[in-house]
Amino acid sequence: MGEPLERRFLIVAGEASGDLHAARLVSALRELGPCRVRGVTGPALENAGAEREVAMDELAVIGFSAVLPRLPRLWSAYRRLLRVHDEFKPHASILVDSPGFNFRIGPALKRRGARIFYYIAPQVWAWHAERAAEMVAWVDRLGVVFPFEERLFRDAGVNATYVGHPLLDDLAPEVDEATLRRELGIGPQQRIVGLLPGSRAQEIDHHLPIMRAAAERLAEGRPDLAFVVALAPGAARTPAREGRATWTLVSGRTRAVQKFARVCAVASGTATLETALFGTPLAIVYRVGRINYAIARRVIRLDRIGLPNIVAGEDVAPELIQDAFTPEALAATLAGWLDDGASYQRACTGLTRVREKLGAAGASRRAATVAWQLAGG
Repeated sequence: MGEPLERRFLIVAGEASGDLHAARLVSALRELGPCRVRGVTGPALENAGAEREVAMDELAVIGFSAVLPRLPRLWSAYRRLLRVHDEFKPHASILVDSPGFNFRIGPALKRRGARIFYYIAPQVWAWHAERAAEMVAWVDRLGVVFPFEERLFRDAGVNATYVGHPLLDDLAPEVDEATLRRELGIGPQQRIVGLLPGSRAQEIDHHLPIMRAAAERLAEGRPDLAFVVALAPGAARTPAREGRATWTLVSGRTRAVQKFARVCAVASGTATLETALFGTPLAIVYRVGRINYAIARRVIRLDRIGLPNIVAGEDVAPELIQDAFTPEALAATLAGWLDDGASYQRACTGLTRVREKLGAAGASRRAATVAWQLAGG
């Protein structure tokens, strides 16, 4: 018997959460057999053994108006990936989330004969439901992470499989509570308020000033509060004071902050779902430029945008979006949980429905099995 055939995969992950989910998928692929993975990578994918052809940051764009200045880089990444496909000849290509880029590179790869596994379905149910039908022509298999998505895509003709949500595979804080408090100089009696402005520079610019102003209001009359701004890895930890509020910037401890904070304010995205799964009451916030918001309101098709609320099918976390996201509104929302134990408990109880809806762990392994089968077909 000879050595088993090494299977080759081209992978495209365009943002921090996709990088983490893709890394877990790659680790699961390696458990199934020998493989080589190349493509668009971030640090997590590279740690999992994927080879970088394009840096993940090259694809990071927020909002409609931000695309134009990035077009040269996006076009360069697009051409590079097509060249890599022709040279590498992967058995399958794995596209992870990031529909803005993947809906362009996917059809181009398909025209070159690629087998396409799309992991973490684009949220067409929020934007363009008709785009689900477009995927029939170029997606061979689709791995969806929310239970309601499988029927939606199958009804459109896409070969979709609900694999579960990858957050459930290893959702754990980076350190225990005592270690977090010791690292940040926070006493055992202080209540942590987590502020998560997002992972991209544009999000931080839009969200953090409002969060800090809300912290200033909350600090009045509540001297036991410790405000922690959780940023993506690479950011410096810097204690600072703004009026009454002392806040600390920390990186690499986002999940610990989500888990051990009394309450959180979280920019809309995957982090809101993580916080909800930890059972920490949260306000979901988001603000973009007025042009981007006006465009989004014309095309978005949901009454709710927060993932915990979408998954639960009800409002389990208040949403403060665009003009509703003000220091006053955020402070009032968080104060309701900080000052009223019964309100706090109701919020915690509501969040349990999110985990109930998502089901069991094991998404990465199930998704890897789909990709492996496709590569061997």
